[in-house]
Amino acid sequence: MLCPQVVAVGCPSTDVLLTEEGARHAVGGAAYITALAARVAGARVGLVARVPVELPAEVARAFGPGGLDRHGLTVVAGELPSFQIAYDSQHNASYGEFTAGVEVDLCAQDFPESWLDGVHIVHLASIGGDAVLQLKFLEQLRARGYRGLISTGTYQRMVDAEPERVGELLLRSDFFFCNRSEADRLVPDGPPRNWDGLLCVTCGAEGVQLWSHGEQRNYPAPRREVFDATGAGDAFCGAFLGAVARGVDPLPAGLAIAGEVLSGPGGEPLLEHVVRGMTPRVEVDDERVLLLATELQSVATAAALDFCGFPFPEAGDPLALENLAAATLHQYGFWNDDGGGWSEPMYAVADGHRFKGSDYIWQAFTRAAAQDPSVFDPQRMADEPGLFAEMCRDDQGHCPLPYLESHIELHRRYGAVLAARYPRGFVEILEQVRDQPRPAQALLTALAEVPGYAEDPLAKKANLLVVMLAARPEGFLELRDPESIRPIVDYHLMRGCLRTGCVRILDPDLRRRLEGRRWVDAEEEAEIRAAAFAAIEDLVRLSGCSVAQVDGFFFVNGRGRCLEDREPLCTECPVRDSCAQDTSLFQPILRTTSY
Repeated sequence: MLCPQVVAVGCPSTDVLLTEEGARHAVGGAAYITALAARVAGARVGLVARVPVELPAEVARAFGPGGLDRHGLTVVAGELPSFQIAYDSQHNASYGEFTAGVEVDLCAQDFPESWLDGVHIVHLASIGGDAVLQLKFLEQLRARGYRGLISTGTYQRMVDAEPERVGELLLRSDFFFCNRSEADRLVPDGPPRNWDGLLCVTCGAEGVQLWSHGEQRNYPAPRREVFDATGAGDAFCGAFLGAVARGVDPLPAGLAIAGEVLSGPGGEPLLEHVVRGMTPRVEVDDERVLLLATELQSVATAAALDFCGFPFPEAGDPLALENLAAATLHQYGFWNDDGGGWSEPMYAVADGHRFKGSDYIWQAFTRAAAQDPSVFDPQRMADEPGLFAEMCRDDQGHCPLPYLESHIELHRRYGAVLAARYPRGFVEILEQVRDQPRPAQALLTALAEVPGYAEDPLAKKANLLVVMLAARPEGFLELRDPESIRPIVDYHLMRGCLRTGCVRILDPDLRRRLEGRRWVDAEEEAEIRAAAFAAIEDLVRLSGCSVAQVDGFFFVNGRGRCLEDREPLCTECPVRDSCAQDTSLFQPILRTTSY
């Protein structure tokens, strides 16, 4: 994996832009825009930042093959920085409220060890709005052995508050970027002649001044219509540095790309440019799918489950239907995290038995229904926020479910919709669909409007419920249209697709995080899940097995052999001959109510 040529240091920010037309939100941040611009200029670019678990989608899209390298992102608890920026009719900016967020703790230890020798230029944006933090980062980075070029940037509030510190930062940099008012305050007569660096002063529509060895040169900017002036100086900086790193003339690139950022809000124009040049993070391996499909023909035909008997409701249980419908919407998130990723599966003890994940929900709901049949009354589910946690108490008197608040909210919303539309419960939904020509499709359509089922674009829980109702001995649903059932993509299935090689990871950094069981972004998770969905559809088609059989195989194999918390038992696996045995891979780690 090639090392970045340019690395920007600083967090993306979530900004509020105030103009004569009103307020709007944009993703910005000097380091983020600098990094995007350097990438648009053709350099390999990384970003060093502290970020929350869930990056804004606009930020996450920038990372991946052909985009920004995210190896320098450290996941922490907290919020991204935020700016309030007001513009006058001439597009001049004044900065209002500023929240530094997680950026105040950014330090040189966050800089990846593997980048110290290969990076050509490191650009220090205004970390935490504090020149002291920039200087500290610079000193620590040099102490760790970085010997490449250093570039720095600033902004007016820092220059006004800490002119001596900012001046020291300039003298210790190879490149220094600021605007004209900042330069007038900081070095009104220009930088010292004996300074070996290059001072770049952006002057808005008038262009750029470059200072080197006491000499000043002016370069006009091409006229551009301005939609949003936010980040134009940072875009010039990034494009300039990107061109320097590539060994080409930096001025044309800097002026052109700075002009491009004026055409849209924040860094959006640069982001769209970067995204267009990115390649997929994952792909389906058609040859591996075909190999596995051949073996599944003999091993998956008996793998479908009947979802009957402990911990599921017994056959003939009068509350089985309502139990299955309510419990299935809670089939997600059965794992614990350590703040940075996956730590262990969820286990809990109830009535003296130790249960794993989904089994705990099934037994808890079945036990609660036996003790009090009214627990599935829709109005009660809607009106009693504490009902879910009470149903799921373990032997210690606690509800052990991770992500508990999401379960409580979904349970309440599910009950509220049933109470309003189907006061007799889920049985009313089933009565409306079971006599349709395509009952499975009719039920999936109905569930697409029911909380707990509706949120998932791949409808994992809805398809699972259809399979369960068709498999139960009561014959709750006659499966006249089995082709309507789509893949049931949960984390066991994704882990199976990744380890068998049916889904291949093309992004080295994404692979590193999957192997380390670290957090991934929603966009990365969506790509893996979509690829697994496509691979399972191909496996069903090529093997002749049903979705229920293929899903049953992956679930049972994932629980019994291709394990989460222990070394996989590959020698016992019935598909070992067609499996890539890429056992270091793990399912994507992201909190979601979908699976």
